[in-house]
Amino acid sequence: MLSIDDVRARVRRLERLWKGLAKEKAVIRQAEDPLLYLERRAYLYALDDALHGADSARIVLAKALPRLGRGKEDVA
Repeated sequence: MLSIDDVRARVRRLERLWKGLAKEKAVIRQAEDPLLYLERRAYLYALDDALHGADSARIVLAKALPRLGRGKEDVA
């Protein structure tokens, strides 16, 4: 069973993941790495996808928390 505290912990982990991915993107955008242009570009696109996915997942869980707090303690 998933508890409300588990959902809150997931939201925090997704926030940390998003921040880490954002830092990685900033570093790679400086182009001070051994990647070729097309490799760097593909990597940045993949990082953008990951950033969007992590943030979307975090938002879904964060929006569900108020409802979960009013209802049953455990989530199926």
